[in-house]
Amino acid sequence: MTPATAKKSTAALSLTVLCLVLATILALVLAGCGGSAETSTTTSVTDSTTTTAEPSTSTSDTEATTSTTGSSFPPTVGHEQDDTRFIYSGKWTTVAAKSASGGDLDITNASGCKVTIRFYGDGASWIAKKSPQYGEAEVTLDDGASQTVDLYSATAEWKQKVWKSGSLELGDHTLVISWTGKKNEKAEATNINVDNIIISGVLTGTVQQTYTLLKYAGTWSTITSSSASGGTFKQADKSGASVTIKFSGIKLVWIGRTGPGYGQAKVSIDGGPDATVDLYSATNKNKQEIWDTGILDLKTHTVKISWSGDKNGSATGTAIDVDAIQVTGSIK
Repeated sequence: MTPATAKKSTAALSLTVLCLVLATILALVLAGCGGSAETSTTTSVTDSTTTTAEPSTSTSDTEATTSTTGSSFPPTVGHEQDDTRFIYSGKWTTVAAKSASGGDLDITNASGCKVTIRFYGDGASWIAKKSPQYGEAEVTLDDGASQTVDLYSATAEWKQKVWKSGSLELGDHTLVISWTGKKNEKAEATNINVDNIIISGVLTGTVQQTYTLLKYAGTWSTITSSSASGGTFKQADKSGASVTIKFSGIKLVWIGRTGPGYGQAKVSIDGGPDATVDLYSATNKNKQEIWDTGILDLKTHTVKISWSGDKNGSATGTAIDVDAIQVTGSIK
């Protein structure tokens, strides 16, 4: 074979190979466009769903319950001096002051003035202002000896813890802060004041039977009597009469009148079974603690007092009455 012939043969072979390669590429392209020799590759996709919880629109009245026998009881809470459960005697003046605990404080400088604070718990502290214008107060706790507290200081000192009880036995306590008219030789006046009271426990307060949050049903009459807690009491002696008290706290006491003309009431706590409470006594007795709940867990409770129409054999009537309601907590 001549060199010229060999070159022609090589070129022809190269052309043939190129044509085969182009044909193969064309076949593959056609297959990708839907040819009959298609190879299908299927990728399985799991349809996962992500769910986002919507905010609850429930209006159920759920709340935390604090057991009165648990380690989280009693709670420690500061109460401003104008708390309605504080009982002030005599003339006190409310003075606005930005530096005071709640923007104001109560001041007195008169004989017979005192404030009484009742609570169930194991401790209390008195928060007050000290300054050159303040004198000495007397503090008593339960049946203990009185203590002298000097509110004098050379300059004004706000929100001072001027007295504390220390650790008390868990139970009912009464704190009384009284004006004395006395002062030390450096003081310019004998004023005393109350800014805040810190209680390790729950305050106790009393409302009259006319309090708007007491829910009466049926027929009740208002009886005027100088022997009643607030000068009047409510009395019922017909079917359907009841009063419902909702409160947040640990104890409720029903205060009323007993006597020969009184019968028996039905009382329930938180929708539980009725208890029978007898208001009969041989003679009329006013401002009696007729019934109480005992110590409950710290949460919202509902007490219902209902006329029953029943009486014991000695009673001459079936009436029931409400003079006042005492709550360790607050009525709702």
